[in-house]
Amino acid sequence: MRFNNNLLLASFLGVATALRRTCWTDPASDLPRTGFYSMTNLDTWSNVAADFCTSVTNLQNLNPNPPITTHNYIRVPCRYPRIRDCSRIPGTDYGYYTVVDGEEDQLTSIGQDFCSDVDELADLNPDITMYMVSSGMVLKVPCSWN
Repeated sequence: MRFNNNLLLASFLGVATALRRTCWTDPASDLPRTGFYSMTNLDTWSNVAADFCTSVTNLQNLNPNPPITTHNYIRVPCRYPRIRDCSRIPGTDYGYYTVVDGEEDQLTSIGQDFCSDVDELADLNPDITMYMVSSGMVLKVPCSWN
C-alpha cells in the first residue's frame, strides 16, 4: 500500500457514515423525474438538496409553501436509484467510498451517486490512472448531505 492510502485508512477512525435519503417516484406527475421524500427532524433544505443533487432554490421551487416538519412529504428530483454511501470526513463536504467488485462500480456510476462526474473524482483522487478503479480502492468523494 502506498503511504497516502495508509493515511486514508487511518483517517477512518474519525469518520461518520452518511445515510442516503430515498425518494419514491411519482409516475403520474407532470414534472418528469421527480418523486417524494419524507422529511425527518434532522433535515434542512440544504442537506436534502445536496443529497438529491440539486440546489436549495430548485428544491424550494418544487415545494412553494411546505412546512418543514417531520414526516412531511416534499417533492424532490428522483433521477436514478443511488446505491452507494460514503463515510463522511468530519468538518468537510467530503467522505470516503470503498469500491466494490462488480460491473456496476464504474467511475461514471460512482460519480452519479455522489453528485459528481469522473473529472471531479479524478481531481479528488490523483492515484486514479486512466479513470480506472478496482475493487477495494478507497476513493475520496463529495459527501455533503449529512
